[in-house]
Amino acid sequence: MIRIALWRRFALASTGLAISAALLRGQLADALVTRGDEFLYRARPTEALKYYVRALTVDSTDAIAIDRLLFVSQLVRSREGTESGIRLATHYLRAHPEDDVLRMDRAMALRADGRHADALADFERVGKSVRDGRALTFAGFEADALGWRKDAVSLWRAAEKQAPGLPAPRHALQREAGEK
Repeated sequence: MIRIALWRRFALASTGLAISAALLRGQLADALVTRGDEFLYRARPTEALKYYVRALTVDSTDAIAIDRLLFVSQLVRSREGTESGIRLATHYLRAHPEDDVLRMDRAMALRADGRHADALADFERVGKSVRDGRALTFAGFEADALGWRKDAVSLWRAAEKQAPGLPAPRHALQREAGEK
């Protein structure tokens, strides 16, 4: 009789913990990201990276944790972290294609990983979606890296039109004009 009561209590407590974990998953992930941010602000990016990975273990769809993972992985030159971040961002963007902030971060990671065609697609999409001259400038650099000069020039011209004060597309166009 006592054993049955103990098992019943154990089962009830376990069920309660499981339900709480499922309901508070987002809050736990946010707390881990916040803790990671504290390490990042203290110039300890390697420790911060560990907390972002933990946050994504709890909630693999946390856009802020993915963003931080991508950024800090590039900062500490963690190829494993960058690849993991790209994978998670790709999965997230399938469900949330409108998230241009995360798409821009993924584009930067793809660029760092040498995946120019994929980075170009993301930069161009962000640049056209939110009329971001910086994104179009990067898209131009990626097109140039692929040897697509006409596309690069077109993207730099669009970037210059959207953000006339931005020096990078102007310099790229001047350099291109000087090489002809």
